[in-house]
Amino acid sequence: LDARFLFYKESDGRNQVLNPVIFYKPDLGLGNGELDVQLGYDTISGASPTGGYPSADQTTSASGWTSTTKNFPQAEYDDSRASGSLAYRRKFGAHMPSIDVSFSKENDYEAKSLGLSDSWTMAGGRGTLHYGASISRDVVTPVTNDDRFTKDTNGFALGWTWVLGERDLLDVSASLMLQSGYLDDPYKVVPIGTIDDNVTVPEMRPDSRQRFALFAKYGHYFLWNGAVKASYRYYRDDWSVEAHTLDVTYDQKLGSRWIVSPRVRLYTQTGASFYGSLFPVPETYMSADSRLSPLGSLLGGLTGSYRVNDALWVNLGGTYQIQEGRDRVTPATSTPGGVGDTKVSAADMTTLTVTAGLSFRF
Repeated sequence: LDARFLFYKESDGRNQVLNPVIFYKPDLGLGNGELDVQLGYDTISGASPTGGYPSADQTTSASGWTSTTKNFPQAEYDDSRASGSLAYRRKFGAHMPSIDVSFSKENDYEAKSLGLSDSWTMAGGRGTLHYGASISRDVVTPVTNDDRFTKDTNGFALGWTWVLGERDLLDVSASLMLQSGYLDDPYKVVPIGTIDDNVTVPEMRPDSRQRFALFAKYGHYFLWNGAVKASYRYYRDDWSVEAHTLDVTYDQKLGSRWIVSPRVRLYTQTGASFYGSLFPVPETYMSADSRLSPLGSLLGGLTGSYRVNDALWVNLGGTYQIQEGRDRVTPATSTPGGVGDTKVSAADMTTLTVTAGLSFRF
């Protein structure tokens, strides 16, 4: 039984998440397979940039709340999400097939998914071919209206794990995700016009998206009771978003009870072909969502795990991330023709994550 609690907070009064999760893996007995159960509950609050053009003057929302994130218009919200998943796998000879089902529900979004996968061990146990497929059928019901939209996702994955030696492990995999249906964000807007004179309209994204990712992981154990785990992920989709992620974690055992794990992650992405902070005239597809903008981030973290006894482990960790947007604009002012002193980006922010947990085996 694993219990974890995650606290996530963005700078400047943006998103904050509280997320308790319980993992349960009962012993089904020899030859009966393995079962994994996960239950989670998120509470999410704060504010998110709407996509409106920034102002160097102080701006106030309709509710009377003043924006503090370099005067990017923001929308307040408060939501919660309940989620659960169930996975069962059983070994048949060299194969380990698995079935996974999950469900989550929040105020304006419902997600249901089903996945089938298999791990096929070969080459005398040194290699494993793993492959699978999944489907997700989601429903979006924005709180701003009575509309109901559907969003479908079909995913496919293929990979190979190879035991390079007594202390080295390599895994290479690829995935393809095909999405269709309602892919807009119902709460994002797009500014059309000029810096001094613009109006906002709802964003419009394509109704399909093909997402491809290539992933490589490498692990090496050192004789001084340390291990390094490095991964690289390349991502590209037909919205012209291209991303690179490099993630390295080092685990060091200290004595018989402690494991200390520092971590660093580098991330960079290009912007979507239809992204823009301001559009002179309406276009077929438009989005000012900073998550689709060109940006980069650097994350550092540290986790400590302590073995209380043979049955109980406790851990505490945290990460701090600096994110910077590459699409920088000059904010407007109330003075006709006036602009701010510095260029800003809605993607600029820092994030703090703290995770506490325990693992109990009984």
